[in-house]
Amino acid sequence: MLLALSLIFISCEKEEDIELSKSDIVGIWNVTKITSDGETTNLPSGTITVDLKSDDKYYVSFFGDSYAGTYTIDESTVIGVSGSIIEYFEFTSFSGNTAKIDYKNSDGDIYKFEAEKK
Repeated sequence: MLLALSLIFISCEKEEDIELSKSDIVGIWNVTKITSDGETTNLPSGTITVDLKSDDKYYVSFFGDSYAGTYTIDESTVIGVSGSIIEYFEFTSFSGNTAKIDYKNSDGDIYKFEAEKK
């Protein structure tokens, strides 16, 4: 019985679990598409960038606003803290230098990003 339950549990896991390492994510990520409220927009290069450094610091440029903070990695999610704001960048698809990222923050903002690492 225990073996059957174990097999059912294993077969229900996601096939493509993403386990990020620092070497996977360090670099400048340029967001090429953003989806907000169901509407997807292609973005010119540099409109939204996330620069993840090897010293656990990150820098964001978001439609002309810039800020910095520190980050940690928890499996498929980069968790950033900038002042009183906590940001979650969940990598839902990751291949080489491209990624799909579900973004949310402690202010209630929610976006989907498609991004390329420079």
